[in-house]
Amino acid sequence: MVGSAAIVSAGDAPLALVTGASRGIGAATARRLVADGHRVVLAARSAGPLAEMVAELAAGGGDAVAVPTDLTDTGAIHALLDATREFAGTRGRLDVLVNNAGVLPEATRAERMTLDAWQSTLMLNLTSPWYLATRAHALMGEGSVVVNVTSSAAFYPSVGLSAYNASKTALNMVTRGLALEWARDGIRVVGIAPGLVDTELAVPITDWMTRTDQKVNPMGRLGRADEVAELVAFVASGKAAYMTGSIVTLDGGELLTASSEAPK
Repeated sequence: MVGSAAIVSAGDAPLALVTGASRGIGAATARRLVADGHRVVLAARSAGPLAEMVAELAAGGGDAVAVPTDLTDTGAIHALLDATREFAGTRGRLDVLVNNAGVLPEATRAERMTLDAWQSTLMLNLTSPWYLATRAHALMGEGSVVVNVTSSAAFYPSVGLSAYNASKTALNMVTRGLALEWARDGIRVVGIAPGLVDTELAVPITDWMTRTDQKVNPMGRLGRADEVAELVAFVASGKAAYMTGSIVTLDGGELLTASSEAPK
């Protein structure tokens, strides 16, 4: 049995797996996919918030299951996929994988950064989504979609965030590489690169911008998690059936005026 939620048969309803689903963009994406009729597997480290998400979705008639997972542990990723396969039931198919989990480390100049800090950032932000997607391939087929949540920070450097910048830039290339390899399988792979979004993850940057009187972006506001979720839902739908290998930005115009300055 995977998780504690009751599993209600939903026939041929499409199945989605969302990582980092306990809060922020991941939680908003899970809500949006359930609204579109998906059954959803929710993965994150924190069991309590995941259980709350399952209860919330179930109260609205959604069909979801929580699988607490440390995505830096390859064994845990295999267990997550086993749970996904079980939740899929006789249909046996994963239609949408949203690689959303990630970390924004404390800004540290490169010469002061430890190797462990560098490797832990790349493990969660780059290696884990690559590993999960490549091992999930066996559950996917014609019409399946992988959505990798990258970042506008993939397109310009920031002082103190070299590991984060590198991980997201490389994830863009992983997205394109998988899209190229899997097009023949009918599996689309798309990247979504949000700018600053009003979530807990962005608080250190938004606090710094407030202290230094920096403008967020030309639109002058933070993005919302539900706005990112809407884009994920579109990319994962048949309306985007001709889209693969694309990296779509959603940043309020941030890249039009991107600066390389960041906390020193």
